Amino acid sequence: MTDQKTELQKPTLYETLFKKEWSYYTGSALIVVFALALSMFGSTWGVSGALGMWGNMFLGLFGIDTAATFGTNTSSYNFFANQASLTDIGLLLGALIACLLAAQWKIRNIKHYKQALAAIIGGLAMGIGAKMAGGCNIGGLFSQLPQFSLAAWLFLLFVFLGATVGGKLLKFFMPPVSNKRPNRKRLTAEQKARNKRIQIIVACVIVVLLLIIAAVVAPTYPKAPLFMVVGIGLGYVMQRSRFCFTAAYRDPGLTGETKLTRAVIVAFALSTILFFGKHAAAFGADLSGLTADNMPGNVINLQMCVGSFIFGIGAVLAGGCASGTFVRMGEGYVQLWICFPFFCLGNAVAGAITKATAGTWFTAGSKVYLPAVFGGLVPALLIQLLALLALWILAAWWENKKRAQF
Repeated sequence: MTDQKTELQKPTLYETLFKKEWSYYTGSALIVVFALALSMFGSTWGVSGALGMWGNMFLGLFGIDTAATFGTNTSSYNFFANQASLTDIGLLLGALIACLLAAQWKIRNIKHYKQALAAIIGGLAMGIGAKMAGGCNIGGLFSQLPQFSLAAWLFLLFVFLGATVGGKLLKFFMPPVSNKRPNRKRLTAEQKARNKRIQIIVACVIVVLLLIIAAVVAPTYPKAPLFMVVGIGLGYVMQRSRFCFTAAYRDPGLTGETKLTRAVIVAFALSTILFFGKHAAAFGADLSGLTADNMPGNVINLQMCVGSFIFGIGAVLAGGCASGTFVRMGEGYVQLWICFPFFCLGNAVAGAITKATAGTWFTAGSKVYLPAVFGGLVPALLIQLLALLALWILAAWWENKKRAQF
């Protein structure tokens, strides 16, 4: 009898693929695979660059010369030829499809004006910070750390410090606690079944429409469908696994929880290992092919450090980083829909800052490629993996310490 009961309780294939939450580690592994595929067929994964372009195009509608004012020329922009634009929309659609297939999509309204204010301030801060730092937590960290760039480690440090400050500021934007229970309408079993059918049908319609669009644009833009598919895959995985970079930086200081933090560290380690071969092929085991012109990574300077710090504050206030913004939008969170246009505008107008500071002490610096520092790719690989292991152990120790205090 017990065996029969256990057998009945096993999740179905539908529940496993579309309904149940995946583990953080499953999410981290799949995200790394999709990011590697994107790098092999295009360029490394980035998010905020497209948002800045969209912000500049919006300002251009009001007659603003964005090239002269913010240093961004939008005349040559083409959505289907822009990898970041395609993957960004893919993130949103992937999260939307994941919610619909699970019959879990709904509009998630804000409960207080303070949440809208946090979204606006957070969006502006993320946009400004990403522009100053040369990328968000994806382009400036997740895609750069596997490239053995010291700039990524500094980004990680300052975005963590910013997220810690953002966690302290977050209490001012929390809505007041209400003892009144929300009046939620309970659905009957028949209504739930109908709702499930409708959402699954809508998901299927979206997929069919995307296939039609892909077939139309593929002859002119052969890589566009691939970039969109990768973006959808990333959005789907992040939604199913509840993978959130912002929470990984925020939670250790706010709640002491580090499960997601450790999963992000594992993603860094897996990505480092997978990208090792790409670097060996590009520069040779002895780095004979490495030059100042093809050295990966961002320039290390004060502007990058300040920008990543500001970005960390904004991500916590808004409730999602650059990639998380699109995923949350796909899930129906109104707060992130409010955040989105201000992220775009913040990134656009911050072009004036980077334009004004170009060539000054604020932007003076150089790239630091860790294999060149440590005497080769293999030593750099081992040292970086050991550093990530130390961070993982530290995060586990921190969580256990916080638990022991309660």
